[in-house]
Amino acid sequence: MGRQDEYDDERLMVVERDGSKGVGMLLLGLALGAGAALLFAPASGEETRERLRDEARRAGRKVKDVADAFGEQVTDKVGRTRSRFDAQVDRARDAVNSRVSDVGGAIDAGRGAADDAREDLERAVADAKRAYADSRRAYREARFARSRPATQHDDVALDSSAGMEHDGTVGITAEG
Repeated sequence: MGRQDEYDDERLMVVERDGSKGVGMLLLGLALGAGAALLFAPASGEETRERLRDEARRAGRKVKDVADAFGEQVTDKVGRTRSRFDAQVDRARDAVNSRVSDVGGAIDAGRGAADDAREDLERAVADAKRAYADSRRAYREARFARSRPATQHDDVALDSSAGMEHDGTVGITAEG
């Protein structure tokens, strides 16, 4: 009974993480199996220690195999997740580039329309200035023509514009 007390004092630790019960359950099973083998072993101490070493080696290989498989699963999952993330980033980048292109086209179109409108406005302002200047000039000429005395030259101009012939005498022929 002394041998059993010796093994009962050792501590047993079960590791379980992220809901992956497989590794934790494997370690628990190994610990329980080793404890049961010690309790019910009919062999001598040396034989028992040798079997425990063999079982520990086998358990170590199994744990390594399980850890390798788990690592491969994690690596695969990370790779798939990264691929999906990269695809989403590419789609988002394409959408942003498309919007930037659309906005750039709209800006260019707006600038072109603004340039056309400015040219039309400048033309309209120039035409209005010209018309205003012409009307001021005509107004001044009309005022000047009413305020000066008539001459023979003016009579010829007035008569010829009315379709009348002038006899050479000085005077103004006015109609109506």
